[in-house]
Amino acid sequence: MSARDEFRLSLKSRTLILDGGYGATFFDQGLGGVPAELLNLEHPEAVERLQREYVDAGADILLANTFCGNRPKLEENSLEDKIREIHASAVKIARRASAHVKRRVLVFGDMTSTGRLPRPAGSGSFRDCLAAYREQAEILLEAGCDGLIIETMTDIKELKAAMIAVREVSGDIPLIAHMAFDLHGTTLTGASVEVFAAVAGDLDADVLGMNCLVGPAGMLPNLRRLASATDLPLCAAPNAGDPVFDGRRTTYEAGASEFSLYAEEFIEAGASIIGGCCGTKPEHIRAVAAMLKGVAPAGLRERKPAPRQRLTSRTSFFDLGGSFCVIGERINPTGKKRLRDSMRASDWSVMLDEVASQGREGANVLDVNFGVEKFFTEESVADAVIAIEGATSLPLSLDIQSIGLLERALEEYPGRALINSSACDDESLSKKLPLLKKYGGVMMLLAMDKDIPESAAGRFSVVKKALARAEAIGLSRDRFIVDPLAMSVGAGCDHRVTLGTLGMCEEAGLSTALGVSNLSHGMPNRSGINAAFLSRAVDGGLSAAILNSGDSVVMETLYGALLLKTGKLEDRLSEETALDPLVEALLSGRSKTVSAMVDEKLASGMPPIEASQDFLGSAMEKVGALYESKKIFLPHILFAAETAFPIFDRLNGMMEGKTASRGKVLLATVEGDIHDIGKNIVATVLRAGGFEVIDAGKNVSSDEILRQAKERAPDIIGLSAMMTTTVGRVSDVAAALAGELINIPVICGGASMNDELAGLFGVRYAADSNEALALCRRIVEG
Repeated sequence: MSARDEFRLSLKSRTLILDGGYGATFFDQGLGGVPAELLNLEHPEAVERLQREYVDAGADILLANTFCGNRPKLEENSLEDKIREIHASAVKIARRASAHVKRRVLVFGDMTSTGRLPRPAGSGSFRDCLAAYREQAEILLEAGCDGLIIETMTDIKELKAAMIAVREVSGDIPLIAHMAFDLHGTTLTGASVEVFAAVAGDLDADVLGMNCLVGPAGMLPNLRRLASATDLPLCAAPNAGDPVFDGRRTTYEAGASEFSLYAEEFIEAGASIIGGCCGTKPEHIRAVAAMLKGVAPAGLRERKPAPRQRLTSRTSFFDLGGSFCVIGERINPTGKKRLRDSMRASDWSVMLDEVASQGREGANVLDVNFGVEKFFTEESVADAVIAIEGATSLPLSLDIQSIGLLERALEEYPGRALINSSACDDESLSKKLPLLKKYGGVMMLLAMDKDIPESAAGRFSVVKKALARAEAIGLSRDRFIVDPLAMSVGAGCDHRVTLGTLGMCEEAGLSTALGVSNLSHGMPNRSGINAAFLSRAVDGGLSAAILNSGDSVVMETLYGALLLKTGKLEDRLSEETALDPLVEALLSGRSKTVSAMVDEKLASGMPPIEASQDFLGSAMEKVGALYESKKIFLPHILFAAETAFPIFDRLNGMMEGKTASRGKVLLATVEGDIHDIGKNIVATVLRAGGFEVIDAGKNVSSDEILRQAKERAPDIIGLSAMMTTTVGRVSDVAAALAGELINIPVICGGASMNDELAGLFGVRYAADSNEALALCRRIVEG
């Protein structure tokens, strides 16, 4: 039996206890100023002592002290040359820490974010992330780990890179994949629990789970959502409640007994592994282990999540079979000179217009086709996918036939895509099934092999053979949707064969999709023909159709057919229709549209400063408000900013020596803290609100902030402190400024800050980017 099979079997028979947090204990021991991974070399006794305590408390799994051990993270502390030494020592320490007990304690290598999120959430690349994780996984396996955990991930695309990298290194090592969800069940970059389950569930993990951000009470509802979305074993590792900083040290609200009270509820929700994250210590793990004695493990309890065939973007999902799926067909340059020429020039503006309009018209999924693919490179396809992903929350169907281009698109797409499509012959399947298995998704099977069978029975036969081949390599039937093939009636093809094939698929429980427009190719009155055929196909059980969502005849017929079949009236309007047109254009990245709207205001006599602050700036404030209310997420606000800032620059250049700046703000993440996503969001919103922003970076010392304050003379200093161990640095900066008699207002924010602490430090607090903007305005306006 392989190690992976043995691990899976153990999850069925008992609950495994994961260890708890490390950082708070190290900080209490006076080691908070040392990078945690460096402790493996400089203070191995401290790491071993803590891990031994976790083993004695009942931990079945120890995490090697390698959390921030990937190369990009180590580079931030100039430790990259020690990467192998750090990992080898970490695994040895964990082995020693469990050597004194007779039971087997597993040692899992610990992996997390590189801190360089791939585009569009950050400036990193998918392939760089893939390389960093592949290197770390190889080193951890060489060091002798029993398994790997990828945890505290906030970006689904980066998680995808990490999981694919691990499986490139080994298909035999047990793998646990975690994301960090807030109380609403979403990550920083917008992935919901359901999106995580769909995307990560395809990527060959043994366990899915969650850790950090919230305490046990906040995590339990999210775990229940995960349990309803996947049949994989689950893991829960919450914080010990919320952090509390009294100006001297950080504690957490939940003691060991309170923390352990949720253990049985986690088991009932489906958790096969329970541990702890920030603020948890050996006493928390001991209490959990004691609480679970005699409690039947989740592996022995029946859990049957509802079967779903789910397509997702980064932030939303659509269930095939739950409702009829309209797949918009217009991102296809064939026969469209303007779209064709712009796409070949890597100008995505026309394409993004089609993205936005199809979303307004009621498309649920967008089909992406590049036409003659020889005019595109892997990088231009990647750029197009990133542009579309930033502009819409709708899932994508990737209608790409070149294997190299398709693989590049699958790398860059963060969601669970529809791969459109593959014929059922051996050559096609041998190329595309491996991509489906590696990158995840749902594949559309064309009911044909080298040729198109003339009968419905013949078409269904080739589909059955393809499904059998897929199942032989571990791809279940719910990973496929069948296209019964609508052929041109103008060429003499019999549409009844298509409907017959559709009926056979329906009877076999297979989802189906048709390219409706193919039927009327070369015919007059195409809309009427398409609509009539679609109505018959819907009545025959069709699940989805690739069609022109802007064709009112087809869409009205579709809604009518669905009403007659289901008795339910389908929702017709996208949420996007309620947005201000300028806000919508910013969010969809249509820079030419935004520029034209600004030019229209200028032509009507609006001064450039008003166009900047009151028109474009006001729209960006609305974008910020959508972000704070979790209607959009990090990639969307960054995409909107990328669209707006060149136009802000153009307006500033028109002001003849005047400036649109409301004031100058110096931003920095405090010393010891390498988190800068929140600071970057604040910078984006402040710039959009008319402020000049000086970004000093992350892990910035008080002395450096003082130096830049003297040199740059900002009107306001903004500080970010995400970690409980670094919030005291805000007080240090305030004291340093006061010591030099520099009277510049200081504002602060971050996950570990609050209004009470800010008052204690003598600074002002902003809970989010919009509050920061409002606070800065009040300060400069006196």
